[in-house]
Amino acid sequence: GVDPFIYFVQVGAYSKAEDAEQQRARLALAGLRATVTEREQNGRTVHRVRLGPFDRKDEADLQTDRAKAIDPDASLVRVERSKQ
Repeated sequence: GVDPFIYFVQVGAYSKAEDAEQQRARLALAGLRATVTEREQNGRTVHRVRLGPFDRKDEADLQTDRAKAIDPDASLVRVERSKQ
């Protein structure tokens, strides 16, 4: 069956857009294509740097390992498909 989740690898969350862009550029130099998205959290804007989306957890796990080589705090995030 289809995996009920979509996966992302989060490689940082920053209060400043410039910091998020620097992290995105660092990942690009390593051959990883990340995107920066904004989200309201506790009344302030957070700029999230993420790889993905990935349809399969094993794909996301592989990218998590690659991202951890750049930022040890990189983590796997899963989102229910129905909430997309």
